[in-house]
Amino acid sequence: MDRARIERQLKLAQENLAGWVKQLDADKVEEKARKRNAKWRSLDADVRALKRRLLSVSAVEEREAAAEQRRTEKSGSPAE
Repeated sequence: MDRARIERQLKLAQENLAGWVKQLDADKVEEKARKRNAKWRSLDADVRALKRRLLSVSAVEEREAAAEQRRTEKSGSPAE
C-alpha cells in the first residue's frame, strides 16, 4: 500500500464524484434523491473505500515506526 498512490486515487475519485454531482445539479436532482442514483452511489463508495485505505496505511505506518523505534532502543541499550 503506497500512500502517494492512494492519495492520488482518492483525489481522482473525489473529482469524479464532484463532476457527477455537478451533472446531477444541472439536472436539478435533489440532494436526497442522489442516494437513489446508482452512479452516485458507486462513486461515493469508491471515495469512502479509498479514505478507509488511507486510514489503514496511516495505522500501518505508525505501527512500523513504533517497531523501528523499539528495534533501535533494543540495539542501542547496553547488554547485561
